[in-house]
Amino acid sequence: MTTTTEYWPLTDEQRAIIALCTEFAEKEIRPRGREVDEADTVSPTDIFQKAAKAGITDFMLPEEYGGGGFTDVFTQCLVQEVLCWGDPGIGNFVCSNGFFGDPLLVLGTPEQKEKWLRPLTGQSPLYTALATTEPGSGSDAASITTRADRVSGGYEISGQKAWISNAGLADQYVVFAKTDTSLRSRGVSAFLIHKDTPGMTFGDPMKKMGQRAIVCREIFFDKAFVPEENRLGEEGQGFTGLMKTFDVSRIVLAAAATGSARAAYEFALDYARQRTQFGKPIIEHQAVAFRLADMATRIESAWLMTLHAARQLDAGHDVTGLAARAKLQASETAMFVTHAAMQTLGGWGYSREYPVEQWMRDVKLEEIEEGTSDIMRLIISRNL
Repeated sequence: MTTTTEYWPLTDEQRAIIALCTEFAEKEIRPRGREVDEADTVSPTDIFQKAAKAGITDFMLPEEYGGGGFTDVFTQCLVQEVLCWGDPGIGNFVCSNGFFGDPLLVLGTPEQKEKWLRPLTGQSPLYTALATTEPGSGSDAASITTRADRVSGGYEISGQKAWISNAGLADQYVVFAKTDTSLRSRGVSAFLIHKDTPGMTFGDPMKKMGQRAIVCREIFFDKAFVPEENRLGEEGQGFTGLMKTFDVSRIVLAAAATGSARAAYEFALDYARQRTQFGKPIIEHQAVAFRLADMATRIESAWLMTLHAARQLDAGHDVTGLAARAKLQASETAMFVTHAAMQTLGGWGYSREYPVEQWMRDVKLEEIEEGTSDIMRLIISRNL
């Protein structure tokens, strides 16, 4: 595994967390990738618990609530890139509590943060999920139809969510629902819900192309009661909180995609140096060498764009356009690089003998989740 280049000087603490996660990715994540992929609908909770004991699952949460204190997105990108070098699905699964924490950090009160973030820290953390997507609304989060109807003491939530990562496994959920169905984005509110809430049920595990370490299910709400104290922010603030969360998650997912691309590139490069065709290593064939050059160049570009977006977000700037650019570049780079790695390996790339075909399936998700590539281009065009 190559060492992450310090494009900006790192602190000793950042170097330490990267070294920890690099070792974990090499020893715990990479060796389990194929096994977890073939298990299909069973999340590797044993790896998650090992990561928790190492301090990896809560590194991104604030210290005042028991977390590791690396709340800056720049450090989160450095870690996510390394973990997803190990395996895209497992890497994202290990850090999934960070995605739950983002809207809570944006909209939550100190009391809510203490109550809902504290259980995610330590050596036996709870699992969490973020419930936005519905059967009829994906990237267009303003069009969700799940309702939150006011009743005495709180709300009754009714509706359906789909493709929810960790659904069923998670103990705690952030759910987005309409408190005013006559409005689009201004009618969306956010709620904190426990798994055992009456009226909340789960579908069967959904069969997925890749990233099978993260099991997805549908969630069904039938007048599931949520006390008013579990609403995040004011009514109608949910969409604003979600968009700020997307700025973070899109940059972090760009880092994840870059790490996966780097894994495929390194694998293809090593193969090209060892494999002989027509009497010489295939890396000496111009077509292969040029392909590897394109892979390396695109990865470097995606990584620099990702880190730049992270630095700008941490500095307090509006990064909606930059986050979309980073995610678009990194996700499409990961798809290009895994495809190019398969071409370099030839028939062996198409075989399950090597991990490239799995990584190609895994990284396709990065072009879809948190907004498809088409949506990223739309966001970029509006932020030129």
